[in-house]
Amino acid sequence: MSELISLPDGFALPVTGKQADYPELPWTTGPRPFAHRHALEAIDGADPTSANRQALEALMHGASSLLFWVHRAEDLPTHLKDVRLDIAPVHLVYGGMIEDLSNQLRALPSSQHPEALHGSINLDPAEHRFRTRTSWCGSLESDLAQVCKALELPKGLRVLCGNGAAMRTSTPGLLCIEQLAYGLGSLFAQLDHVGWEYADRAWLHLEADDDYLQTIALVQAARSLWERRTQKHLGRSAPLWISGSPNLSSQTDDAAALIGLGMQQQALWLGGCDELWISPLNDSPQAKDWARQQVLVLTYENGLQGLDQPLAGSYTLDGYTAKLEHEVQNLWDLWATQGGYWVEIKSRTGA
Repeated sequence: MSELISLPDGFALPVTGKQADYPELPWTTGPRPFAHRHALEAIDGADPTSANRQALEALMHGASSLLFWVHRAEDLPTHLKDVRLDIAPVHLVYGGMIEDLSNQLRALPSSQHPEALHGSINLDPAEHRFRTRTSWCGSLESDLAQVCKALELPKGLRVLCGNGAAMRTSTPGLLCIEQLAYGLGSLFAQLDHVGWEYADRAWLHLEADDDYLQTIALVQAARSLWERRTQKHLGRSAPLWISGSPNLSSQTDDAAALIGLGMQQQALWLGGCDELWISPLNDSPQAKDWARQQVLVLTYENGLQGLDQPLAGSYTLDGYTAKLEHEVQNLWDLWATQGGYWVEIKSRTGA
């Protein structure tokens, strides 16, 4: 058997029996935001009544957290009607002014326990530039001012968001490195602006790859880089909420694709994601049911629920994780010599 295994990012690592290189970067991890792993269903809120119906159905059939694309702030009460906010985390993607959303959240009935609302509001200025090639509120300063206002929302809402999954390119060998560099980099840049005392309100979205080991190392490296940075700035750990989605490039009717999706979800879970996205193969009711059931199987029939760092001690994975960290840090160091994170974002997006 060869002593080395070649991996997609160009790394060659020992299969067994040798501790990871880069002893100055032994991968570490901090506390998770909660012990339970959540299954997230994403819902388009263009039709508020239909979105609410889908949300309640999802919660009855396997989902335990929700994400809404909110098109109008005034639709939010309809989206959340009859949803117990003290039980189900809710993530909101909204492109308008944060004050409008805040007013709607304050108006929710007490029967839904809005004071216990937990989840996130996606306000990542860097991701917005990647996606639209424009600033959100006209300038970076105005975008960051919106993030500051969002910190006034209930503390259970994580408003410092890093969308690594949305900011990677298709460059071979850089998929994981870019997700970490841009996603975590956005969180770090936002915290440098608002203050590191708000590190407990951070949320990171990562996307799996077809390579099993690569995906596990991706999540482990995210936790390790985050723990290292919070210890540097705060002298303590801060729980990072990591949400992970599989990579389904296009819709399909081939049920065999569930195998690949399941492997991606398992890798995200083993790496340490707190939440898995329910990802149907297509828009049919059967595909949605299969997707929900698949996450339930991972949770309860594979025995993964309650496990923390089940792969700790694997030298190959430790080495892969450490090398990912090393490459990401090298990229951050390069950006620092060129003006920093926001200068890099502007050069990549023109915004």
